Amino acid sequence: MHSAKILLIMENVSAIKAIDLTKHFGKRVAVDRLNIDIHPGELYALLGDNGAGKTTTLNMLTTLLKPSAGEFYICGYNGITHSEDTKGVFSVVSQDVAIYNELTAYENLQFIASLYGLEKEKAQVRIQELLAQADLSDRANDLVSTFSGGMQRKLTIAIALLHKPAVLFMDEPTVGLDPAARRQIWATLSNLREEGVTILLTTHYLEEAEILADRIGIIRQGKLVAEGTIDELRDRIKAIRNVEVRLDKRLAIEEINTKIAHAHSILNMQVSYDNVHNTILFVQSEETKNGTKLISCLEHVLSWLKEENMTFTSFSTNEPSLEEVFLAMTKQAVTA
Repeated sequence: MHSAKILLIMENVSAIKAIDLTKHFGKRVAVDRLNIDIHPGELYALLGDNGAGKTTTLNMLTTLLKPSAGEFYICGYNGITHSEDTKGVFSVVSQDVAIYNELTAYENLQFIASLYGLEKEKAQVRIQELLAQADLSDRANDLVSTFSGGMQRKLTIAIALLHKPAVLFMDEPTVGLDPAARRQIWATLSNLREEGVTILLTTHYLEEAEILADRIGIIRQGKLVAEGTIDELRDRIKAIRNVEVRLDKRLAIEEINTKIAHAHSILNMQVSYDNVHNTILFVQSEETKNGTKLISCLEHVLSWLKEENMTFTSFSTNEPSLEEVFLAMTKQAVTA
């Protein structure tokens, strides 16, 4: 493991920490007193609409843009007063593929290794290792101009990993890639996290954040409006929890309508019947969401089924997707 990663773990230092980080462009506030604390080895996804402040945040954290106020630390180094030390422990993978098309994959890596000042023999070993990890060994001597978009993006990530950074910033790393290439990048990110690399990822793909991230931050108009694991965010909006029950036997339509009317009155939930699939759908009302936990809702539905002597063949609940969470959180931020 890289020495910077060991130090982070031993001394319990935050991998990335921003304190009231702020950026003004004239009168416009692009990032407004942002506070984040990302742990060593964590994959943190920062979500937000276009113009929310994601890229501006990354540009400040990677020392490309000077903050208007606040401070930040990378692996314990103050990014403003010790920017050179900071630059030595992180790498960046931007939306734009930063490679030389007129060079081969190996030559690209070799050139960047020389800029880092890596010893020739150690650099060769590291390059072969990264090419293998990126599944590019058989294309090492091919011009990058012949590579697909996914292969170019994998090479870009390999270049960013040459000096074994403790922290990796990734700004929309899978934008424009086909589904197969995106999944290859996901596998690479998962492996890096297992190796202890801390990753701050911005993305427009909600599925990507849901699959990869340990924690998620949602930024809107420069402010962090929500943060947590996907389950914590789901709990905060009190969404879910629609219950679908497939009945064992078909009942007369008059009888089922009577039972559903009764259920609606005592459960305070929206209740509907699907005659084609012989299923009953229970949907939490806003009042129920705000006052009742999931376990209570399930107990109430099960109690009602037992009371009505209604047997069933399947019973399922539906959790909200990250997209639903994101839309709910951003809506709350607008109305707050």
